[in-house]
Amino acid sequence: MKAGKTRTRDGALSALRTPTNPPVPTMLVPLDASPLNVVRSMRGAIVDARIAYPEVLHVEIKDSDGELWRLATQDAEWSPSDPAELVGRSVADADIDAETGELRCKLSDGAVLDVKPAEREADDDPSNWELIAPGGVALEFGPGVRWQIGSADSPAS
Repeated sequence: MKAGKTRTRDGALSALRTPTNPPVPTMLVPLDASPLNVVRSMRGAIVDARIAYPEVLHVEIKDSDGELWRLATQDAEWSPSDPAELVGRSVADADIDAETGELRCKLSDGAVLDVKPAEREADDDPSNWELIAPGGVALEFGPGVRWQIGSADSPAS
């Protein structure tokens, strides 16, 4: 275990407060954090869904604690094509296809929000989609079959 970290009762790591390490918002990630575990934790009402430039889908989901989860696509196709159809529905379950990175969010009314990564075209392609959980945990998929879990405040490597 690295200096400045401690394990909590649930097995998560959290930062210690020291004179050289002042109190800052702490991101707790269970030691068994995996892309699937992070995605399966996402539940709640879709409070906003919109298309941003250039053809990027943004979806905000408010969980039962009132915290926001933020999903954004960069190099992916999604359905339904009109994000307005998502607002007011709730994410009841979510899953990832481990081989393709396809994200499927099953909605409480039986509909599905489906995010399909685009084919990799170049080494510098952007990630296909990212999910930022409450507390700043960021899950990123792509390009290619590449996963990254980290802090939303840290640049991707």
